Amino acid sequence: MRKLKQFITVIILFASILMACNHDNTDNSNNGNPDSNGIGQYANIDFDKQEYQIPLELVYNKKGTDILYDKIYPIGWSKNGLFAYIIEPADEGSGLYWFEIVILDIVNNKVAWSWKPKETSEGNVGEIWKKNYALFKKSLSESQIIQTKTFALKSGKTSYKGNDYEVILEAKTENDPDFGFDVIKEVEIKFASPELGEKEIYNQKSDDYSLILGAYVPGYLLSPFDDRVVVIYQRERVGYEGPPNVVFFDLIGSDLIRGFKKEKDS
Repeated sequence: MRKLKQFITVIILFASILMACNHDNTDNSNNGNPDSNGIGQYANIDFDKQEYQIPLELVYNKKGTDILYDKIYPIGWSKNGLFAYIIEPADEGSGLYWFEIVILDIVNNKVAWSWKPKETSEGNVGEIWKKNYALFKKSLSESQIIQTKTFALKSGKTSYKGNDYEVILEAKTENDPDFGFDVIKEVEIKFASPELGEKEIYNQKSDDYSLILGAYVPGYLLSPFDDRVVVIYQRERVGYEGPPNVVFFDLIGSDLIRGFKKEKDS
């Protein structure tokens, strides 16, 4: 009987070790991102069978309702640095409906694929999505885009993997002699981290006819699959024929770990 108890004890101990090993080998691909809970379910996804739903609008504009603004509908991410979204550009009196679906390479900040419908005076995201779903599904699945149901727009200071971050936007303005008010001529955007240093992610000058009145970073989206973010860079410009003004955006991909430099490193 004593030998039997010892044998049972050994079996229980062995089973406990196996359970501990299995626990250690569970999916740890969330990279410290609290928004990526449960992404292990996508480990062996069959993209040929992947279905995509009509994406929801992400509200980023906080300038009020008395302006025109581009709308964005995020779709999802791939595991190799692609981000898919839909943009509805603001219409400045043309009477046309504008739509574009984009797969953005956020590693190199280049468009990997995009599509626009023929000019039309009517339409909406749901209608265009349903009508062209076969094309969208093919392009999204070939790019291995995994749809995200909800997107959390992060803003201000944040922490990630033990590092603190802040997005800093610096703008240079000049007085426009023709209109008599200040306009933005150059914008630099960078990530600043006390632990890692600084990293410039955007730097561009405006031409003489842009009439950019304001530049902002309302927030950014954190990938659930790696250390990358998509920064939303928002600008406000004078309307084509005067008020209302127009708010439009660029999306800028950035790595939160690599590419930073401290002053002593430069």
